[in-house]
Amino acid sequence: MKANFMGPYIESECIKDKMTTRRVFRFRLYPSLEQEKRIFHIIETCRRLWNDALSHRRNRWEKEKSSTSYNMQQWILTGERKRDPELCELYSQVAQDVLHRLDNAFKSFFDHISKHPRFKPFRQDGSFTYPQAYNGSVYLDGGQIHFSKVGDVPIVIHRQAPVDGKLKICTVRREACGEWYAILVYETDELLPAQKEIFESPIGIDVGLKSIITTSDGQKIEPPEFLRKAEKRLRRLQRSLSRKQKGSRNREKARHLVAVQHAKVARQRSNFNHVLSARIVRAHDLVIMEDLRIKNMVRNRHLAKSIHDAAWYQLRAFIDYKEKRGGGLMHPVEPAYGTQACNACGARNHILLSQRTFKCDSCNHEQDRDVNAANNYLQKGLKELGQDMPEVTPVEIQPPFPVITPGASRAHETGTVRGGYASSEAHRL
Repeated sequence: MKANFMGPYIESECIKDKMTTRRVFRFRLYPSLEQEKRIFHIIETCRRLWNDALSHRRNRWEKEKSSTSYNMQQWILTGERKRDPELCELYSQVAQDVLHRLDNAFKSFFDHISKHPRFKPFRQDGSFTYPQAYNGSVYLDGGQIHFSKVGDVPIVIHRQAPVDGKLKICTVRREACGEWYAILVYETDELLPAQKEIFESPIGIDVGLKSIITTSDGQKIEPPEFLRKAEKRLRRLQRSLSRKQKGSRNREKARHLVAVQHAKVARQRSNFNHVLSARIVRAHDLVIMEDLRIKNMVRNRHLAKSIHDAAWYQLRAFIDYKEKRGGGLMHPVEPAYGTQACNACGARNHILLSQRTFKCDSCNHEQDRDVNAANNYLQKGLKELGQDMPEVTPVEIQPPFPVITPGASRAHETGTVRGGYASSEAHRL
């Protein structure tokens, strides 16, 4: 893989949806100062619209005990756009998308997926979306991209977008470090390759902190610890930020430097996971990983920072979509007893976290702790997928007819004994 494979963008993601495939691209924008002011104004108007719509829902429920639908707020928005000049400056579908996001947030809350939607404070980052970019509101023109109500903004197309693809959705986003991006979703008729029925090179992976991954064939990858390495500079920058007066220009400059450092760490981590996942996918068509509940694990205040820095879920997501793109599979398995069970005999042992070598009390099998766990996940995943084949022994192959020649071995006659010789037990059958 080339060193410049990962820039400040998201690797193309493939999603199979009926007869189409969606791919996501992230390109860097370089708006002028005038365009920045215009986009900032759109982001701020969207924030105010979100807060007004959320307040409207709350008030109706508190006063009338009535729920508010997306269609009702969309009807109200149509009338408000005629009276409010700022809302009128918003592209109509951008404003509708804000209400749609709020409606989805409430659905997630009622389904117990997320918390109750909150009011949005003013921030230096933000985004807005053109949900139907194919209708002319967004289009590429050479080294520029046109946004309705904004104009033509310079863009760096570092990757070739699908020639026959249809631009479906476009999101304009400003990061906290001050960088602008356009996230483009293309839809093409190209289908993903069919998933393989028989996998030729499966592998099990155990994730950890001492080794970010340990494979079932004994390979270990040391964690890069990008956040830990940047902590010294981050401490200095954050101390400088805390000394600045709130609302001052110097405080904004200090905040920008902190955000730039965090963005650098995020890009380093993403690049590392892209390179590692691509290397794994090229060598293996089936990857079996433990399905960790990271949200519960980070409650441990001693390990939370290291777990976040390891970015296990990001690595798993990268492996997942890259395997799908090549016809492979990433299969998660339950991690229960992965470290305690022996991959040779299956017996469970009490292994402390400080013990880095696994030794089975039943069969005396000795192996590296993480390699043993990776092999357990591999066996469990293959069993769930129906890919495990039990070893056939000569005793299991019994011919339906009795022995005719005295002293002849049934296993020898059927050709199941290596070297052409049967054991004494087989002669006595």
